[in-house]
Amino acid sequence: MTSSRLALPALCASAALVASTVGLVAAPAQAEPTDAPSSSAACETYPADQLEEGQEVTGLTTAGVIPGRPSSKVEPESFTGTYLDTLRSDDGDTLVFDLKGSRITKADGTIDAGVWSGMSGSPVYAADGRLIGAVAYTFGGTQGSSIAGVTPAAALQALRANGGQAPTSIRLTSREKNRLVAAGADRSELGTGARSIKPVTAITLPSSLARGYATIAKRAGTTARTVINGASGGTAADAPIVAGGNLAVADSYGSIASYALGTASLVCDGDVVGFGHPMEFANAQRTLHNASTALIQADGGESYKLANLGAPQGTLLHDGLAGVFGRLGALPLTTTVTSTASSDGKPARTYLSSVPNPDALAEIAATHAFRDAALAQDQLAGGESLVTWTVKGTSTVNGKPVEMRRTDRYSRQDSLAEYVGTGVASNIWALQDNPFSNIDVTDVTIDDTLTSPYKALKATAAERYDTKTRRWVKLREGGTITATKGRTIKLRITLDRANRYSKATKRYVTTEIRPASTAIGTGRIVITGGNTNSWDDEDEYFDDFAPWDDEDYYYDDEDELSLPAKQPTSAQGVADQLANDVRNDDLVVSQDYFTKPSKRSSKRVLVNQDKRLRQTSIVSGLLYFKVRYR
Repeated sequence: MTSSRLALPALCASAALVASTVGLVAAPAQAEPTDAPSSSAACETYPADQLEEGQEVTGLTTAGVIPGRPSSKVEPESFTGTYLDTLRSDDGDTLVFDLKGSRITKADGTIDAGVWSGMSGSPVYAADGRLIGAVAYTFGGTQGSSIAGVTPAAALQALRANGGQAPTSIRLTSREKNRLVAAGADRSELGTGARSIKPVTAITLPSSLARGYATIAKRAGTTARTVINGASGGTAADAPIVAGGNLAVADSYGSIASYALGTASLVCDGDVVGFGHPMEFANAQRTLHNASTALIQADGGESYKLANLGAPQGTLLHDGLAGVFGRLGALPLTTTVTSTASSDGKPARTYLSSVPNPDALAEIAATHAFRDAALAQDQLAGGESLVTWTVKGTSTVNGKPVEMRRTDRYSRQDSLAEYVGTGVASNIWALQDNPFSNIDVTDVTIDDTLTSPYKALKATAAERYDTKTRRWVKLREGGTITATKGRTIKLRITLDRANRYSKATKRYVTTEIRPASTAIGTGRIVITGGNTNSWDDEDEYFDDFAPWDDEDYYYDDEDELSLPAKQPTSAQGVADQLANDVRNDDLVVSQDYFTKPSKRSSKRVLVNQDKRLRQTSIVSGLLYFKVRYR
């Protein structure tokens, strides 16, 4: 059966679409084109208090299901609806409609996908083309429902002035439920109330990497998004954002796209309002995109849309209770993440993403390193990785460039890819959180070379060379040795395999340290592997390095042999300190002691001497010895 012809609102942002026709559907396969009214009508508000029970309405959404019309993946199609009632609340009224068509219902009127995630923001119009509101809530529990809550147009328009109210959820009273049933609603579809239709929050990764990505998101202090295959660009790249069309708000786009997907409610004079409810109810620097619908997955009360992200077309300005608001045209400053990975001599592959949201940069960089390492290995396996990363930006205080470059080695018995991004992520966070100036990070580059064997060493013993007997004498860990002031102490350190799985070869490292001729009292020698404080799955990137938040990082006042380190005085100083931090493949030999007071001061002087001995495998282990100087 073919539906009757009804006038539909224009799509404000596209003259081509305004001039074209869009089908009104009772079932997708039977859609026919209809005439569209002027673009100005769709930007005008229809007063909610003029709605009458049983009033018929039309709406627009993009389900991408019209056979023979490929453009339906990016161009809206229509659905119909009937007004039931208004649920009133101090935090915003909700208009209730029973919707039909598109993928909401089947041709026989039974539930198809119901009101799905990704449909939020779909505009609903009166017969004269004026905007009534945007679909924002779905009723029912685990089963699909055609009953939708609509945020009034007045609240959407208020978003353009950074305002607008809407409830976060709706619980029906018995009286309200009976009133809706009397107006024609199916009681079984109402459930106990309504909830906001979740925007589809997604990140484009192979599904096999979902568990590893969830670990990275946890370390970044964020909620993991749904992992889907796909990327930015494609058929949506040149399609404008229009009312009823897909609207994505992105933290990143390119090789890895991380975004929330809903529907544009109105596009007027370059302003875009969508979703009908918050994305995260917190402002962040994000880009606006169209998207190409891939499919609507029917899943009872949890049905959802999947789509491929298009090119950026504007900037998010506000994330409020009644929806998201942005403006077409100028794009925000973005950070380019360039990641290159190769494994066991195979050709390297390079990937690029743009990250407009600085708060998401550490997570996206770590996710890039993780995914690209897994793709290079073609599995989630153990092994060794030598990673070099560079972070470039500009201080917002003085306009000076800030740059850090660091290399580190990682080795894991399994799931190596999950760890290769920990250094770059924690360094990005530390630079962004430095106490001296904000930094606009412009570029992050990651270069990762992976090899198959897992190799790890551990410092297990130390010997001292006895010049009298010309023999190596094993030192008792925690014991006391005697040293002559001004004379060299020759040490040999045993680096054994860290565990039975390691393919590293046992070795001995010889080094020399020399106390000053003015050394006094008792000092110490500490031998430490750079990987001793290895990364824990419960650690977060922002816990790894934030010395300005830790008084004991520079100085432990309970340890008299702890010398306050030189603190950075600028953002570049922080970058330099990060770049020069101890590596996982460093073996560090430290000697700490006091010297006699000088002629100028009556106080003894604390001396810290550190030697870093670079190894070809990661090193753990801790050895400690007291030293009595004579």
